[in-house]
Amino acid sequence: MVSRKKLKGKARKKAAKTEAAAAGERDLALSLPTQIRRPRECTHGWDVTEYPIDHDCYKFIEEVVRIFDECNNVPEGTVGLAVDKALSFTRDIFPDVWNNSACLEWISSAFVTLGTDAIINEAFFLCAAAMGFSESLNQHVACYYMGSQPLMYVAKIVDLIWAEKRRTISYLKKRIPCKCLNEKYKAVKSLPKMYTCCNKTCSLPDRSVNLSAMMTCGGCRREHYCSEECQAAHWEDHRDACKGWRKWNAENCTK
Repeated sequence: MVSRKKLKGKARKKAAKTEAAAAGERDLALSLPTQIRRPRECTHGWDVTEYPIDHDCYKFIEEVVRIFDECNNVPEGTVGLAVDKALSFTRDIFPDVWNNSACLEWISSAFVTLGTDAIINEAFFLCAAAMGFSESLNQHVACYYMGSQPLMYVAKIVDLIWAEKRRTISYLKKRIPCKCLNEKYKAVKSLPKMYTCCNKTCSLPDRSVNLSAMMTCGGCRREHYCSEECQAAHWEDHRDACKGWRKWNAENCTK
């Protein structure tokens, strides 16, 4: 039997490790606004010269990073809350940016770069928030400017927010032209591919299940579940989106 003294020692070490990780994320969040405006060794494909450094796009990014850091440092803070608050705040403060698809695409690219920096530095909260925010902007442009999808594909955003390390690195690696994540990907590529069950009340830890075991909604072909029970439990929330995607699929997908 492990002694009480050893258990307390392990608890202290775990708490110290957790605090060190949190401090690292805080330091990274505080330094990101400065890093954004400085010459970078690698931009991971983001064109930092497209707008002058006093442009509202840079201010937009800095405010979002500030919100991410605030949410990361309160007990009730979650990645989902951080993304929602950032979307809501920037819509109110930067309407001109939200009305410019080119600005939104550039900012989305910036958050892929910031997410890459975050995962390199093991700052998982900031990385997940950056990915969720970037994907939200991409889908907003696709829905309201390009007309390339009928509505927001929320399940994909949620999955990115909840994604484990393998999916996180894989998602970012596919979106950058450089080799900055090659070594990290090699370290995780043998891990199983996991996905997030779309049922918010799923009883699985983190709603996470092996991708090969997932079942897909036959109507919209977008939502994924760990079981028929979870699909049935989520139907009331999913019904309207399912109809929208079914109509879109019928009109736009090649038969």
